Amino acid sequence: MRIGFQVWGSGVGWGDLMAAAEAIEAHGLDSCFANDHVVPVVGTSDGVAPDAAGPIFEAMATIGGWAARTSRIRLGCLVSAAGYRNPGLLARQVVTLDHASGGRMTLGIGAGWHVRDHAMYGWDLLPVAERLDRLEEQARALRDLLDGKRVTMHGRWVRFDDAVLDPPPLQPHLPLLIGGSGERRTLRIVARHADTWNGEGDVATFARKNAVLDAHCVAVGRDPRAIRRTAGLPPPSIRATRGAAVAALAATLVRHGWSAPDAEATAAAAPCVGTVDDVAATLEAYGAAGAEEVFFDWPAPFDPETLALLAGQVRERLG
Repeated sequence: MRIGFQVWGSGVGWGDLMAAAEAIEAHGLDSCFANDHVVPVVGTSDGVAPDAAGPIFEAMATIGGWAARTSRIRLGCLVSAAGYRNPGLLARQVVTLDHASGGRMTLGIGAGWHVRDHAMYGWDLLPVAERLDRLEEQARALRDLLDGKRVTMHGRWVRFDDAVLDPPPLQPHLPLLIGGSGERRTLRIVARHADTWNGEGDVATFARKNAVLDAHCVAVGRDPRAIRRTAGLPPPSIRATRGAAVAALAATLVRHGWSAPDAEATAAAAPCVGTVDDVAATLEAYGAAGAEEVFFDWPAPFDPETLALLAGQVRERLG
């Protein structure tokens, strides 16, 4: 199993944000993705705080910094929201970063969900059905652009007039990742257009959605094996005891705006918080459910002990 990270751009200085990608690469791990928010995602016991605020770096510029400081790991954004990234400009940004990184970019998109992200700069947060309509239009247009086609589309959400990417991506086939787990619409969009799916949920939920995606692939005439399956997971924390692991992650979450009780409850519920054996067993279960790679949330201060154990003892147990 590949192990990657969604590195939070909030609550961290630029130097430490760049060092996080360097450390992930130095430990032999696999990927480093930015998260595309304009305000921090601050947790509460009943959802996401509507008044979240604080420093956060922009995702594409962050990836450019990582491209300059790394040479091997996969890079991308998990994921860019369809509501505030023009697809033509997004494609050009990602192609530019593909050249800057020597051909290591993935283009990740999703329907968008975070109310405060949209409200701060006046981006409309549409009803869910319309968000998914827009996501599908953008996915179709982006895949055609990335494949070197000249694209004219006069849709409701995408309006291209003989659009083309010049220069094209450095990779022969730059992967399109779609994030989301809606079984009726989102996974069907994944089946039609994506190279990689990023889903969430516990092991049983992920396994069920993985099977639903297989069924959608069959329905649209696509080989299910053509789509890589990845799981987005909460932050990991590995210590000699589960109690110590929970305490370490809870302290990090408090720094990011959680109350102490909510931080402890969130850490205790996270699937990869515990001992080396605990975390290895959980990752094995996700692998059995179909996950080929996991992307851990990774908030600052970036936990060097957990990183070293993931790269060392956990990977040894995974074989």
